[in-house]
Amino acid sequence: MQRFNGTKLRELREQAGLTREHVAIAIGRSAETVGLYERGKVMPPASLVAAMADELGCPAGDLFTRVALEAA
Repeated sequence: MQRFNGTKLRELREQAGLTREHVAIAIGRSAETVGLYERGKVMPPASLVAAMADELGCPAGDLFTRVALEAA
Protein backbone atom coordinates (compact mmCIF):
# COMPACT_ATOMS: atom_id res chain seq x y z
CA MET A 1 0.00 0.00 0.00
CA GLN A 2 1.19 3.53 -0.65
CA ARG A 3 0.50 6.71 1.28
CA PHE A 4 1.04 10.34 0.33
CA ASN A 5 4.26 11.64 1.90
CA GLY A 6 4.21 15.33 2.76
CA THR A 7 7.88 15.30 3.74
CA LYS A 8 8.76 14.18 0.21
CA LEU A 9 6.60 17.00 -1.16
CA ARG A 10 8.57 19.52 0.89
CA GLU A 11 11.94 17.98 -0.06
CA LEU A 12 11.12 17.91 -3.77
CA ARG A 13 9.71 21.45 -3.66
CA GLU A 14 12.86 22.75 -1.98
CA GLN A 15 15.09 20.84 -4.42
CA ALA A 16 13.20 22.47 -7.28
CA GLY A 17 13.78 25.89 -5.70
CA LEU A 18 10.05 26.55 -5.36
CA THR A 19 8.18 28.24 -2.54
CA ARG A 20 4.94 27.01 -1.04
CA GLU A 21 3.31 30.04 -2.64
CA HIS A 22 4.54 29.01 -6.08
CA VAL A 23 3.14 25.48 -5.71
CA ALA A 24 -0.09 26.87 -4.25
CA ILE A 25 -0.68 29.11 -7.24
CA ALA A 26 0.04 26.24 -9.63
CA ILE A 27 -2.56 23.97 -7.98
CA GLY A 28 -5.13 26.64 -7.12
CA ARG A 29 -4.82 26.34 -3.35
CA SER A 30 -3.35 28.52 -0.60
CA ALA A 31 0.23 28.33 0.66
CA GLU A 32 -1.23 27.36 4.04
CA THR A 33 -2.92 24.36 2.44
CA VAL A 34 0.34 23.30 0.80
CA GLY A 35 1.92 23.53 4.26
CA LEU A 36 -0.79 21.26 5.65
CA TYR A 37 -0.03 18.74 2.90
CA GLU A 38 3.68 18.93 3.72
CA ARG A 39 3.08 18.34 7.43
CA GLY A 40 0.71 15.45 6.76
CA LYS A 41 -2.23 17.21 8.42
CA VAL A 42 -4.36 16.98 5.26
CA MET A 43 -4.17 14.49 2.41
CA PRO A 44 -4.54 16.06 -1.04
CA PRO A 45 -6.92 14.59 -3.60
CA ALA A 46 -5.35 12.60 -6.44
CA SER A 47 -5.94 15.39 -8.95
CA LEU A 48 -3.85 17.76 -6.86
CA VAL A 49 -1.10 15.20 -6.34
CA ALA A 50 -0.80 14.97 -10.12
CA ALA A 51 -0.75 18.77 -10.45
CA MET A 52 1.93 19.11 -7.76
CA ALA A 53 4.05 16.43 -9.43
CA ASP A 54 3.74 18.24 -12.77
CA GLU A 55 4.86 21.49 -11.14
CA LEU A 56 7.78 19.76 -9.43
CA GLY A 57 8.76 17.94 -12.61
CA CYS A 58 8.55 14.47 -11.09
CA PRO A 59 6.31 11.42 -11.38
CA ALA A 60 3.34 11.48 -9.00
CA GLY A 61 4.65 8.24 -7.47
CA ASP A 62 7.60 10.18 -6.06
CA LEU A 63 5.18 11.82 -3.62
CA PHE A 64 4.19 8.50 -2.05
CA THR A 65 5.80 6.09 0.37
CA ARG A 66 5.13 2.36 0.55
CA VAL A 67 3.64 1.32 3.89
CA ALA A 68 3.21 -2.19 5.18
CA LEU A 69 -0.26 -3.44 5.99
CA GLU A 70 -0.69 -4.30 9.63
CA ALA A 71 -1.87 -7.81 10.46
CA ALA A 72 -5.27 -7.90 12.14
